[in-house]
Amino acid sequence: MILLKLFIEFIKIGSFSFGGGLATLPHIYDLAKNTNWFSANDVTNMITISQATPGPLACNMATYVGFKLNGFLGAFIATLSFILPAILFMSIMCKLLNKIKGNSKVDFILKIIRAVALATIIDGSLTIFKIAFLNNVFEISSLNSIINNIQFKSIILAIFLYCISKKFKISTLNAMAISLVIGIVFKF
Repeated sequence: MILLKLFIEFIKIGSFSFGGGLATLPHIYDLAKNTNWFSANDVTNMITISQATPGPLACNMATYVGFKLNGFLGAFIATLSFILPAILFMSIMCKLLNKIKGNSKVDFILKIIRAVALATIIDGSLTIFKIAFLNNVFEISSLNSIINNIQFKSIILAIFLYCISKKFKISTLNAMAISLVIGIVFKF
């Protein structure tokens, strides 16, 4: 039964996550809240592991959730159900692309999808901001709560990495390695 629920949840997420990996984060958090399959801490770990491993963020997160719930089979089902809508959609779009190119109704729909994608990416970015700089993303309810949960070390590290990456043109991979070393040395 858990595999069927996993399949249904990730087919929904895969069907409505326009905008890539960040756009899936609001859906992943809703899944965490609604199913109790994983916690806010698990989502933080998912993002960290997904960003540090090859492959798309959202696909890696689906694999993580599936594996956590039901091992290899769960990972396979979650990943397959997440990517299935994109595969079907792209297959259909490739066949129809020449026929619908320039159609004003299609252009209008694509503009709406872009706006929705932007909104979900902003929501996902704010979620990552809360995770990185505040203690508990689910419990923040007031300004006082935010002030008490600020992760100053993380903010300083982010500013430091941004400044050195701009000044010395350090790649993202090298910035991640630097942050890993800093995190280990200073026990972030």
